[in-house]
Amino acid sequence: MFWFTLATCSALLSAAAAVIQKKVLFQVNALEFSFLVSVVILIFSFFIPFSMDVTSITPSTLIIIVGKSILGGAAFLFVMMSLEHNQISTALPILGMTPAVTALAALLIIGESLHNWEWLGIGMMMAGTYVLEKRPAQKYLQPFKEALRSKNHYYMYGALGLFAVSSVFDKLLVSGYKTNPFVVLFYQHIVYCAMFGSLLLIRKQSFQAAIQKGTSQLPYVVIVAFLTIAYRFTQLEATKFAPVALVLAVKRTSILYASFYGGKIFSDERLVQKLIAGALIVGAGFIILRNVG
Repeated sequence: MFWFTLATCSALLSAAAAVIQKKVLFQVNALEFSFLVSVVILIFSFFIPFSMDVTSITPSTLIIIVGKSILGGAAFLFVMMSLEHNQISTALPILGMTPAVTALAALLIIGESLHNWEWLGIGMMMAGTYVLEKRPAQKYLQPFKEALRSKNHYYMYGALGLFAVSSVFDKLLVSGYKTNPFVVLFYQHIVYCAMFGSLLLIRKQSFQAAIQKGTSQLPYVVIVAFLTIAYRFTQLEATKFAPVALVLAVKRTSILYASFYGGKIFSDERLVQKLIAGALIVGAGFIILRNVG
């Protein structure tokens, strides 16, 4: 059960990062914040090429790392955009559906098997989504309509799919290709910096302005960068020893931790209701994946 300990550590670290991210996003927009964090993370990663050979990977492995990093970077940005525009206890529970999407992606891409209980899990996820969106005086089907029509939720839906596919390729890299997780993270952080920096240029946003905003929030940015490295590494390590979707199910318990503490700190509305919804969605992930090999 070593994988479970690693995945739980990843969940706790991810929850702490999410709460701090929400605090910083009151002052810095999502793209600027993503760029600043990626730069600090890359600086933290400079020890990697001095302690191990990062050039020994094959071209095909590098292509997979770059491709999955673009997907992961886009997912990270979508999460930041959702946190910027939504209460933390509203935005994060949607990510709890990642294990189901990941399980399907793993089945299609690398042939990881799924067995029974899927329908019960899907039903619980639908119930959790309903509870998450339900407001007083709404008609019975209105919460589902709100969930589908809310533009702010689209960011999380995009992140949901991208994280699922990216996580499958994480599994392929560290378990199938036996790539060192630190090497994966090093190249991933380079891609993130290039990606977010390019988006700033495309949107004609000033690097200087982003850095000035980041300077005022520097302690928080550094803490988030450290926590991000830690939760990504522990997640990658966990996927060596267990199916990727099962690791994601445990990792997504971070939703409950972050929703509870973040909701308390930022005085989110309907917090108890949202925690119940998050518990249903996260619990559904475990039920769906109870027989995953």
